Amino acid sequence: MSEVPPPASAECVIVLGGGIAGISAAATLQAAGHKVIVIDQQAQIGGTHRSRQIGPYTFDAGSIFYEETARIFDLAPALRESCPEVLSIQRRIAPDGSILLYPIEPRDLLRQPVLRLVLAVLDLIVSRICLRQDGTLEKLCTKRLGRRFFDDTGLRHYLTRFHHVPPRQIDEEFFFRRMAIIERFTRTKNLARSALRAVLPRRPQASARQWPMRVRPQQGFDALFGPIARHLSAMGVEFALSESIVSLAREGAFFIVRTDQGTRLASAIISTIPLDRLHRALFSRPSGLESLDMTTLYVSAEWLHPDIGNVLFNFHADGAWKRATIYSRIYPDPAISREFFSVETTLPPGTQHDPQGAFAAFCAHVESLKLARGLKLEGHELLKECYPLLSVGTGKTLDSVLTRIGRTGVITAGRQGSFEYLPTSSGVIAQVAHQISGLAAAAPKPEMAA
Repeated sequence: MSEVPPPASAECVIVLGGGIAGISAAATLQAAGHKVIVIDQQAQIGGTHRSRQIGPYTFDAGSIFYEETARIFDLAPALRESCPEVLSIQRRIAPDGSILLYPIEPRDLLRQPVLRLVLAVLDLIVSRICLRQDGTLEKLCTKRLGRRFFDDTGLRHYLTRFHHVPPRQIDEEFFFRRMAIIERFTRTKNLARSALRAVLPRRPQASARQWPMRVRPQQGFDALFGPIARHLSAMGVEFALSESIVSLAREGAFFIVRTDQGTRLASAIISTIPLDRLHRALFSRPSGLESLDMTTLYVSAEWLHPDIGNVLFNFHADGAWKRATIYSRIYPDPAISREFFSVETTLPPGTQHDPQGAFAAFCAHVESLKLARGLKLEGHELLKECYPLLSVGTGKTLDSVLTRIGRTGVITAGRQGSFEYLPTSSGVIAQVAHQISGLAAAAPKPEMAA
């Protein structure tokens, strides 16, 4: 493939990226009659979703939970049945070190001394009435919760460790794109309804905040994405894996895609790779958009606190880590004596992956809170460009970048391709279906359908 193919061989759609967005786009386009090639730099599809077997433990990078009706199950036969049913039991470490429900529970706020609670409620009312938003996450959260509740819940701590800058430097769009649960909870009607429930008799803690979900197969993500790859291949989708994009250019009616393996021509391009990476391939310069990398630690433990559920968020004032997913409680195995889990820590732009340092800091934090003992680092993973950094003013840069790319004819889609927060696989697939609807509906030329 070192030479540019003749135009007759360019009647295909190339999808850049083999994550959930890329494979859902490929499935839709292939079903519509297009010839589709998926290019990805990884050796397997799945994007940031990957599993590692280390000794008796299976660890993951990426979320493993799916709702019962998740659209990813439509990408291959019998996928839903291969994914076990579990309860998602989400907890958070509060600023005082206690284990509370995630994300916010009114009953937890009522534990405060009466005077402090009255002042917080008054602060909330005044904030709702008087505070003016200025486009920052700080002002929006303060208006929705009041400054006291914003601090007392630990939400300020969590947002600061997520971004590595204070909320006043983050655009309020983050609230609506990433914080969907809290956004719904803090709507006036919902907040009033929750407050009313809070004064009613308490339900048992064990039954609160547990959601029935599906999780990736116990063997790991290969057992989920492998059948998808085989099914799409049988449909006619071609996969070019372990192949990195070098440059991308529009030449008349065709696109020239150069990779480290050679050159391809395409009649259309769907990009689901990080937006800055696409911009560099098209224009040989950075986009001005920044994303956060993430260190994922794979850890085993002699003991974990029984009340932390199977997903634990860090809303405490200390500790750089943001979330832990406890696999030993999701996939219990009597043959495995130790607890095992992953720990996620976002990295400030320009900093290096330092798993040993991150593990030492994690151990110091959870051991000081008496939440774990006998910790051992089993492995680690660096995930590049995981989360868009929505600094104040990023929206204007993003609009400019999308306009510039749009003029080339490249269609951007998915979470990373659109510099967007999409917390569920179904959200990703729904957005991709919308973004490629025009191309999917277009009738392929006869030679394309042949």
